[in-house]
Amino acid sequence: MSQTIQETSPLLVELTGLFFISILVTDITFFDSYVLDLISRCYATNQEDVCMDKREDFGLPSNAQLELGNPYWNVLMLQYIIIPIGFAGFRLITIAVRKRIFTPLRIFVIILWGIVPLILFSFGVIDVFYYVGRGLEVPASLDWLNSVGIFHYTKAFGSDPMLVERSDLLFTFALGVIFISLLFFTAVKMYEKSKLKGFV
Repeated sequence: MSQTIQETSPLLVELTGLFFISILVTDITFFDSYVLDLISRCYATNQEDVCMDKREDFGLPSNAQLELGNPYWNVLMLQYIIIPIGFAGFRLITIAVRKRIFTPLRIFVIILWGIVPLILFSFGVIDVFYYVGRGLEVPASLDWLNSVGIFHYTKAFGSDPMLVERSDLLFTFALGVIFISLLFFTAVKMYEKSKLKGFV
């Protein structure tokens, strides 16, 4: 079993590594250097030219603040669609180019490459790493996640069923890790039974 895990672990490492590299640009260069600065600067009563110009550009009211982050959310939603499809498509192409037979294991791996990014997006994994990776404290409430991904359902388990709280984020994150672990465990068991050497 340990040899099997050793042989298959690069699959998960490669997948999650590619995913986090792909979103690094969005969260660090786009969110940190633009969205976060703009939202914190342009509070509701701030009528500076730069704030008013941005509100006008986005068609927002003159006192809008959080809505100034809409371009970030739009990019994130685009990634939510493109990255899973792109990753699954990449794995499919690597199998096809090498002229390998599409066995149940390889089909499962293609699906795995599409599902894992969805889990990372939907279960707060990105949000946890955003704070923990920077040594920041997770806020007590994260109202921007109220209708995002699986939080629409898991926020009901917290003290305030209408608001995503720190405990909701950590609980949802744990669920995501469990689901990814189960998917990987399934892939490992399928690999053991397939007698193949390598997924592709």
